[in-house]
Amino acid sequence: GGVSGYRSRLFPSTGLVQNRFSHHIFKCFYWILCLQEEEERGKRQVLVLGLDGAGKSSLLQSLTSGDWAARRGRCRPTRGGWCRPTRGFNFISLNISAVQLDFLEVGGGEDLRRYWLDYLRKTHVLVFVVDSSDRPRLPLAKAELHRLLRAEPQLPVVVLGNKQDKAHAVSGSELHEALALHAVTADRKLFLLTSQLDSGAVRKSCQDLDTFQNLLLQLL
Repeated sequence: GGVSGYRSRLFPSTGLVQNRFSHHIFKCFYWILCLQEEEERGKRQVLVLGLDGAGKSSLLQSLTSGDWAARRGRCRPTRGGWCRPTRGFNFISLNISAVQLDFLEVGGGEDLRRYWLDYLRKTHVLVFVVDSSDRPRLPLAKAELHRLLRAEPQLPVVVLGNKQDKAHAVSGSELHEALALHAVTADRKLFLLTSQLDSGAVRKSCQDLDTFQNLLLQLL
């Protein structure tokens, strides 16, 4: 089955969390929701992380694109180009194949990365988005990714090498090397996908979303 619907809760894409107090308020609210829903069947938490500007918000917005959500393989590009980097949190829910996927995106700015580990405990799959064209910051992306991997050794991870259509983007094999994914133990469920979401290449973007969705469902 395809996507039967979605809803946005908590903070919309323009929501801001700019200080430690707001972070703790959000975290308490988030854990309350998790406790309320953990007994309900068919619900899975997907945590979306990555450096600022990697394309996390574009991923969520693409997943909730009206045409694609209504009928897989027939989506439309998002108006206005790439989303602005999230300075706080985004939260959406998708109903796919009788499973509710709750996506939580936490902003990738330096002030918010310190809180990333707080959101791993209730997560079923981690999605780590990387800007494939931002070569100077690949070492930082590598460091942050491996920090997360060490914190939760059993958590399934999907690394999404985004913006493959941009100039100077590294290939999938180059990204695998740059992020030192070869150092991850063989028994770890870790997958690398490449994408060019929200680039105007509608068919390719839809194919990327389908591949991403199918992999998530297999991991869950």
